[in-house]
Amino acid sequence: MAEQLFRLRVLSPLGTAFEGSVRSVTLPTPDGEITVLAHHMPMVAILADGEMRVDTGQKEVSIAIAGGFLETGAPAEPAAAAPPALVGLPASNSADYRGRPQPTSPSMAWEATVLSDFATESDSIEIARVEAAKARAEQLLVERKERAEILMVERDMQRAILQLKIAEKTRTRRRRT
Repeated sequence: MAEQLFRLRVLSPLGTAFEGSVRSVTLPTPDGEITVLAHHMPMVAILADGEMRVDTGQKEVSIAIAGGFLETGAPAEPAAAAPPALVGLPASNSADYRGRPQPTSPSMAWEATVLSDFATESDSIEIARVEAAKARAEQLLVERKERAEILMVERDMQRAILQLKIAEKTRTRRRRT
């Protein structure tokens, strides 16, 4: 039997943090971690700050994310395109919550999309730069600026701490193997 893969996209305001075929993805939510496999039921979930682990089949990729949303399901069809042949669909022509056909064969596409305020692969985290950003944020907090500035600085510091934790976790895992 062929390996079950699906398309994963991780998007943030800074661009695409990850895009490709994956075997599974494990994400942090406010209630704990969830793992998505190929042909997972269509869903939308709120994500928490933390580490997202992506299994591509060849390697595991760690991504630091700052909250966001996850959506799984069949990819949207272009509006101008004619409806595709419903090969592999049951006679009832079942549809997902958006009215799109539900795939029943592995040949039909399935995807998961993560939209996050911030997302970066652990391999691209520059520890010296992040530590400098954290130190700047700590200094600005000591200076006691306006409330709006303090909130922005605190969020920047939280992101820096998150990146450092994920980078250290990934490096520790690699040393063990």
